[in-house]
This record gives sequence, structure tokens and C-alpha cells, in this order.
Amino acid sequence: MRDSSLKLIVGLGNPGESYRLHRHNLGFRVIDELARRLDMTFRAPGPSYAVAAREDPASWIVLLKPLTYMNLSGQAVAAWSGDAGVAVTGIPEIPDTGDMDSKAVRPLVVCDDLSLPLGSVRLRPRGSSGGQNGLGSVIDHVEGEDFPRLRLGIAPLEGNIDPEAWPDHVLADFDPEETATAADLVKHAADTLEFWLEHGLEPTISRFNRRVRPETEEVE
Repeated sequence: MRDSSLKLIVGLGNPGESYRLHRHNLGFRVIDELARRLDMTFRAPGPSYAVAAREDPASWIVLLKPLTYMNLSGQAVAAWSGDAGVAVTGIPEIPDTGDMDSKAVRPLVVCDDLSLPLGSVRLRPRGSSGGQNGLGSVIDHVEGEDFPRLRLGIAPLEGNIDPEAWPDHVLADFDPEETATAADLVKHAADTLEFWLEHGLEPTISRFNRRVRPETEEVE
């Protein structure tokens, strides 16, 4: 059965201080900020993930950070699933087994997105990985794309990046002139998640999605 009171948020990034402020680590920064606001503390029960959890009569909130590095994020989700006894799924229909002790949940995944201009926020109920390898790994392990994802734009506002330069771009700190925008992006994304926890997906999409227009993009 699906446990409607359980909310699982997975923030994607790479573990370690050297990666902390990289563009690829926005998912970690957002989920850390959300944990701070909710007064939740991460612990690492094993080598593959860090988790913060809060359970009360009204809701059960779990924040998850894979420690497997980005491309293997799905392994961390699977490890938590096994340890917690909660099926994490991305299939269109979650079967009701009739077992009142079984639980299943769709994760909400937070990640950077190189196809969106810096500062953009796009919450969607489902979709492909869009080339984001961490998101792709989660899709593989939950066996489907039917789960929400909060994608945060990191593409430059001026010009395009050649595909061969993509790894260097994502695995680098924000430029000095981008740091304020990145900090605002983290705040906006944490605001988005707080609202989603209270009000659900569709109202959150309507209120918080935003697209920043690149400076080179013509206005019609």
C-alpha cells in the first residue's frame, strides 16, 4: 500500500568538502537548507547515504543524501529502501498488496539541470532524466519515471557550453558573479519544498516554477 503520510525528498550531489559548492551539488545545498529549517539532523548509518527523518502523528518526512557520488545515486535510494522497509517506486501505478505493514512511496528528487538557465526552477510530476546522470540512476533503480523532480538551472545566461565542456562546468564552483543568484536559487528551492510538504504538487508548481530568460534569448 502507499503510505500517503510519508514524504521522501532526495537531494543529489557529490559527497566531500571539495565538491560542496560545485554547480552539481545544488541538490545537497537545498536539502541541507531544508533540514536546517525543519530542525532535522543528518546521520550516516552506512557508507551509501545520509538521512534525516522526522515522524509525528501527522506526517513522516525523510530527507536523503546519496553518498555514492552522483552517477550512482539510485544505489543509495535502494539501500535506504531496504534498510527502512519502504518500497521507493517510479512505476505509474503502485499496487495495493493488501499488506497493511508494507509501505511504498514516490521520491521527490532535487537536482541541478544544465538545460535550464541559471536561477530557473522547474517542478514536474514525472519525466525523463534529461541527461542528468544522478536522476537517471534513480530512475533505473525505482524502475520508472513517475515521480516528481525539482530541477534547478545552472546553464550560463550568456552563450552556450560545448558538450565536451559540460563536465568541467558542472564540477566547478559558481563564478563570483553567479554566487548571489545561486544562493537565491537555494532559498527559492527550499521555499518550494516547504510549500510542497504542506500543500502538494499542483499548487506548488503553479506558485514556484520560474524560468529565467538567457540574455541572448530574443523576447517575442
